[in-house]
Amino acid sequence: MPRFRVDLGALLGGVQREYRFVLATFAASGIGYLGSAAAPVLVNALIEAGLDHRHAGDLGTIELLSLALAALLIAPYVPIVSHRKLAISGTLIAVIGLLISAFSFSYAPMIAGRIATGFGSGLAISGANAAVAAREDAERIFAIIWTMGGAITASLAMYLPRVVDGGDYSLGFGTLVLLCFVGLPCIFWLPPRPVAPAQSAAGSADSSREAVGSLAPDLKRAFGPLVWMTFAGMFLYSAAEQALWNFAYNLPIEAGVDPALAAQILAFTTIMGLAGGAAAAMLGVRLGRIFPIVLGCLFSVAGRWLYISSASGVMLLFGSLLWGVGFYFVSPYQMGLVAAVDRKGRAAVVSAAAFNFGYAAGPGLAGRILQFMDRDWLMLFIAISTLVSMLLFLPLAFRVDREARSARDSV
Repeated sequence: MPRFRVDLGALLGGVQREYRFVLATFAASGIGYLGSAAAPVLVNALIEAGLDHRHAGDLGTIELLSLALAALLIAPYVPIVSHRKLAISGTLIAVIGLLISAFSFSYAPMIAGRIATGFGSGLAISGANAAVAAREDAERIFAIIWTMGGAITASLAMYLPRVVDGGDYSLGFGTLVLLCFVGLPCIFWLPPRPVAPAQSAAGSADSSREAVGSLAPDLKRAFGPLVWMTFAGMFLYSAAEQALWNFAYNLPIEAGVDPALAAQILAFTTIMGLAGGAAAAMLGVRLGRIFPIVLGCLFSVAGRWLYISSASGVMLLFGSLLWGVGFYFVSPYQMGLVAAVDRKGRAAVVSAAAFNFGYAAGPGLAGRILQFMDRDWLMLFIAISTLVSMLLFLPLAFRVDREARSARDSV
């Protein structure tokens, strides 16, 4: 009986540590989720305030480019810096950038605000990604974080349009500042150095390793050719994603859809995405990584195509369903690929840079396509980018799955 009590205490303590770790990493990544979640509504508010598509898209590009550069610069140092301090300092810098944006009434200071927000976000996300990459169950943690991010995105998509009604973007940026301060205390739970998975979360750490398999030492070279191909895939996939997401509220409105219905459909996209993220969290790598990546990319491209090409509420709703499920399902596997080859977190941090270089390119390209061409060309760009990205992910996925099977068979 005493032994049972000791084990029960360890179980409860492990679960508590697990929840704190997830909340801390989500809060550290949160500024990135907030920026992405608010982008469609804020872009539409800026257009209503007088900016054209091109300049509105450029502001998104500037912010995400700063985020990517911050992640790229900090990547070599993540094994030796405190993940907690990195995330806290990045969040505070991002808050300063959001405040500058909120009080900007011309284009030049708005650019300065977006640069500061992006740079701080990059540091905060790097701290979170490095902490998650150190774990054998990285795909599961990433899936949980993405699912929680989807809930925040859905909430903002439903309620933020009411805040920025009539182009009042200052209140929109102010809302993001408040949310940053809500999440900031949770970041203090982030461990300063990598920690092993909690023994109690869903079994033991040993059972998690048996399910995943330890990778062969030669695969742990963090930046081999297959990893660089994967980074290229991340760039293309995220460019296609943000090219649509940045204008996902504005496009249906311009097609004649009622703004209230457009906001509800946008929220529905992320609500359905929760199902995709939850499925990835429960599935883990039981079926390997190849099938989830192919399925998620195909769902993404089909949903995006329907969303852009439809002007009716029903087809927009169906397109948003496929788009949301595909995006939230495939993203944890894309991140988990590089986490599997470098548990020190460097590759995971560079992957954030690769994603955000794509996110930075997407809005600028989409703004110019919509300004000087039409939405048919935007559909073509998104479809080609998504399918090519899928092909670039597969070589490393084959390699990682093969090595994981070999490791399991040798146990």
